[in-house]
Amino acid sequence: MSNAKVVGVLLGGVCLGAAVGVAVTTTVLKNNSSKSAASTGGSCSVDGAASGVHAALFEVDGKVFNREDLPSELQDQLFQMQNQLHDASANMVREVALRVALANDKKIKIAAGSDIPELKTLIQPKAVSEADMRAFFEANKGGLPPGTTFEQIRPQLEQFMQGQQQSEQIRAEVAKFEEKGRLKVLLKAPVAPLVNLDLTGLPFKGADKAQVVVVEASDYLCTHCRSANIEVDKIIEQYGSKIKFVQANFALRPDGLSGYLARGAWCAGKQGNDQFWKFHNKAFAVPLQAANPVSPNTEKEFTSTTIQAAQDAGIEVKDFEKCIASEESKKAIKDTSTMLSTAGVTGTPTFFVNNRKVGSAAQLGSAIAVELERLSSNPSKAN
Repeated sequence: MSNAKVVGVLLGGVCLGAAVGVAVTTTVLKNNSSKSAASTGGSCSVDGAASGVHAALFEVDGKVFNREDLPSELQDQLFQMQNQLHDASANMVREVALRVALANDKKIKIAAGSDIPELKTLIQPKAVSEADMRAFFEANKGGLPPGTTFEQIRPQLEQFMQGQQQSEQIRAEVAKFEEKGRLKVLLKAPVAPLVNLDLTGLPFKGADKAQVVVVEASDYLCTHCRSANIEVDKIIEQYGSKIKFVQANFALRPDGLSGYLARGAWCAGKQGNDQFWKFHNKAFAVPLQAANPVSPNTEKEFTSTTIQAAQDAGIEVKDFEKCIASEESKKAIKDTSTMLSTAGVTGTPTFFVNNRKVGSAAQLGSAIAVELERLSSNPSKAN
């Protein structure tokens, strides 16, 4: 195995390319016909024209078709691919904008159409220490072919870690310029298809009659959901009564621990909205290894783990235990999952703002802000 392939194994196939997103853009453009369960959507044009709901897609025998003429599943697939392109394009544009901003600070004049200095001439890269490289190697060598030594892959490892470090520098610089209002990405994200979500009886935070309704479909054992939960809490706190935040549990493995925890959340909600949210937080804290018990009696262990989460949340356990074993709780979770699947949910977390899917968790805050601004400028506007 070549050194390059060995490093590829070590890094789990991580791209060694551009710091912010140029390589990602190229990859998406080459593979935009593939479907991904967890993919996020985007805009495929700089001015956002192609992202319009009623934009023409194709013509057959004199009849013009737009997105709303397609089945809901195809509408969602198209939105996901458009949003992938939008995210990748925004990353590339953000990097170029940073180059312009840094050049301005260095008093380098850039005329229209002229070359823009490369980042390597604008940001002084930090050297990667020998100790850091060895520590990374030791932490990951278990995934390498037997007998692979640090010296064999040192050059490729240094190149990768240097790239990762530069990426962090660039992200920090971009955040600094954005915070000061000096850098703004003006690409328009695509508009997601309108879906029908029946939220009757689902737990929520915020104002019941808020004009902006945010829905999260998540799984308690999904690592991405756990990461996003921190940002979600910040968003709920930030917007308060301006939004109604609805939690819709989407168990990726209904017969596994995620299904038991989803049923547990539903049963906690039967005791009150506050009880649901207490259990919700404890369910996200359940150790992931609990999903794969060593005992063959998995049902007993899953039940025990779920009851423990309820006890930790201060839930009344006697009624709770009967509830999670009931057919009613199983049906409730199945019905919610069916409703979400019909709306285009194939992975978690998935977010909706006023019945339109948001491309990714990172876009949720801006999507809420845009919707609030849209409604404030014209309260009579409908979706």
